[in-house]
Amino acid sequence: MNVLLVNSSPKQHQSSSYILVQGIVKQLAKSSTVEVDEVDVTKLPHIDADYASALCTPDGQYDQTVGSLSTSNQLIASLEAADMVIIASPMHNYSLPSGLKCWIDHVVRAGKTFELTSAGKHPLLNDKPVYILISSGGVFSGEQAYQPDFFTPYMTQVLAAIGLNNVHFFTIEGTAASGEIVQQKIESMTKHIQQHLATTLI
Repeated sequence: MNVLLVNSSPKQHQSSSYILVQGIVKQLAKSSTVEVDEVDVTKLPHIDADYASALCTPDGQYDQTVGSLSTSNQLIASLEAADMVIIASPMHNYSLPSGLKCWIDHVVRAGKTFELTSAGKHPLLNDKPVYILISSGGVFSGEQAYQPDFFTPYMTQVLAAIGLNNVHFFTIEGTAASGEIVQQKIESMTKHIQQHLATTLI
């Protein structure tokens, strides 16, 4: 199984969400060989003038190797090749961190992953499982929520625009608590995700 890991945490492999990733990979490895293609989106270049110009130019008539256009092509190819996508991310200011938004801007691209029609965006990608692992210092879901959530509805809509509808969200909230409490939450959520995978994918 080819897994695309989109890691958008500034803490990278030390983040709570990355620990959850390891639980998913471990569960998948029980039934198949797993190859992980990891992308550190905190280091991605933002889309530039070459990218913007290409969107207004007929396909094949623009140099695909210039500027961020080349990066966009590589990221889209990785997304297309993946059997599963895992997105590990913190919630920043109720929404996406800038690195993850940058990845979205690269892969949600007219003429490549969606086409514009009179009825709106028409997706071009084949659907595949997407697991989005969110860590948040505050609480944004359930009865104890005290802050808004613009992350999950945005990701649901923008991924659907390119054809990814099989999206699953798992969250660790209240990470501003003590390390012991956070560790308990990580262990509990890891078991929950592994049980989910065991019944849905394996």
